[in-house]
Amino acid sequence: MNRNKMVIAVTLATLTVAPGFARACTQQDVMAKGAQLSQLIQAKMAADPSQGQALMAKMQPVMMSYQTQMTSGGAVDWDKVCGEYDDLIKQAQ
Repeated sequence: MNRNKMVIAVTLATLTVAPGFARACTQQDVMAKGAQLSQLIQAKMAADPSQGQALMAKMQPVMMSYQTQMTSGGAVDWDKVCGEYDDLIKQAQ
């Protein structure tokens, strides 16, 4: 196997077994997920207000937590926030 093929094979194998190499979540990703979640909650509110309110109650602490961290100058774990939003999006769908 020539050197280029070997490098490609090792790179592909590493990416397949090492999920830590996935692209990290960014603040922009969180904002997009928040917008998607807001739309889903609005639809839930129209269909079933109590379900919509329950989802809103779950979303607010997540939003408040990372906004507080940002305003206090603390580091925000965007991957964690994305994961929390992903869970809420699944519940809203």
